[in-house]
Amino acid sequence: RDLRARVRRRLSRITRPDNIDFGGLARVSHATDATDWRVELPFVVISPDTEEEVAAVVRACIDLGLTIIPRGGGTGYTGGAVPLHGDTAVINTEKLEDLGEVVQQRIDGVAEPVPTVRAGAGVVTRRVAECAEAAGYVFAVDPTSQDASTIGGNVAMNAGGKKAVLWGTALDNLLSWRMVAPDGSWLEV
Repeated sequence: RDLRARVRRRLSRITRPDNIDFGGLARVSHATDATDWRVELPFVVISPDTEEEVAAVVRACIDLGLTIIPRGGGTGYTGGAVPLHGDTAVINTEKLEDLGEVVQQRIDGVAEPVPTVRAGAGVVTRRVAECAEAAGYVFAVDPTSQDASTIGGNVAMNAGGKKAVLWGTALDNLLSWRMVAPDGSWLEV
């Protein structure tokens, strides 16, 4: 009870109180991914409204002694979103769904401009594929879970799909990405 109060008090300064969920439904629905492995229920599920909140949420969880699991659509088959400890905070990234338009960008070492699109971690893969198609391009990453998987998960798991044979996996098709490092700082790769 004491830890819940401390977590709620600390995180309420960073994100809205209704983004901090200790309820049974939230915890049970975040206890596994597509593997259906179940080890522990998470202690809390946090759903930041914006990308800017994520680093502060991570730092707060570290200070509170919580294990952290980032999670998008929960479609992974590696168990990466399965809590192994009861002191786990699952940070659900599904609200981070900003999606830009396809723009041509110059890249060092490449003669012609390259089509790019900026997508938040919570953008469903199918939306990016539709954005690319509307601009006359093909999005190379097409896992079978593309109607539920998210871009953040695609990057974290290096998703592929049948098009990967021609155009590579998620990491082969990234120009850059921004993430929160394990110490709670921003890292641009």
